[in-house]
Amino acid sequence: MKIKYNMTEENFDRIMANTQSEEMLRDDEDSKAESDKDSDYGGSENDTGEATTFRMLLEKTQVSDHEFIEACQNAGLIASNRNCTSCPDGTSMILDDTPAALDGVEWKCVQCENRLSIREGTWVEDVRQIRMKDIIMILYCWSRNYPENLCQHEMDLIEISLVPFIYKKCQKLCSEYFNHEISNIGGPNVIVEIEEFQTPGGLHIVGGVEKHNLKNVFFRILPENWTRDDLCTAIADNISSGTNIHCHNQTVVEILGTVGVRYLSRVWNLSLDTSAKCDSPLVASLWALFERLISDQDYTEHSLLQFLYRRRMEVFRDPFLATVHIISRIHPPQQ
Repeated sequence: MKIKYNMTEENFDRIMANTQSEEMLRDDEDSKAESDKDSDYGGSENDTGEATTFRMLLEKTQVSDHEFIEACQNAGLIASNRNCTSCPDGTSMILDDTPAALDGVEWKCVQCENRLSIREGTWVEDVRQIRMKDIIMILYCWSRNYPENLCQHEMDLIEISLVPFIYKKCQKLCSEYFNHEISNIGGPNVIVEIEEFQTPGGLHIVGGVEKHNLKNVFFRILPENWTRDDLCTAIADNISSGTNIHCHNQTVVEILGTVGVRYLSRVWNLSLDTSAKCDSPLVASLWALFERLISDQDYTEHSLLQFLYRRRMEVFRDPFLATVHIISRIHPPQQ
């Protein structure tokens, strides 16, 4: 009997997990494996080999302020060193225990004694009313998909605007990640199937997935009045040279036209196949599932990117640590 699901993000995750456990997502021998250890964002020296839990993180915040800031330095959220902007020769600054400071630590120039906040020049420099320890806890809540009101309840902060503010920063991070940091999929002799979708609110999305490794996927939100150039850019930005692209979407095929197909082939070494034999039932089911999901609510561009970011984070053992590494790469602290 066919089960009819009430489609939610949780159901989407559960269905994909069941599919993987039944080996429907099994990688072929020639397909590339992806894990958080060999990714751009995995394998931190602070990685214990298991996913961070709320309790584990809470225990890590019980150390002294100085030790906690040093841990943030090791994670790439706080600069490992700073040069004094007041001294002509840019004298090196040191971390100085400062009980009166919000985080209990400040940068101090050993020559002129100029002081700087340890957050200055970092991703969190505009978060001023709570400790760094609390910011990290909120970041954990967001990365583990805690609803905003649940995070608000657990943090029990006096200033109730801070959780929404940090959640919005994380939403913006999702956009920055897709624009600058996401790795290409595909490669020589790899098949990538592409599709185009539209949300009820009118957002257009082009997506691609490796036929034999459904963990390797990309999505790109297209401009409102998207053209052949926008489509070619989205494909070339996200699919590696030498990939064989399969596509059945007539809208995509027509907009690309012979000019777009020739451009992708000659400039990017991407071949396009629109024949019927390209169809993969599993990929078609994945696209249908995704289309149902995005049609169930009126996504804004930010909320849709956040949803896509969370799907991308599923390939990592620890979404929290992966997000920390992404922040350190997109927003490296000023030295």
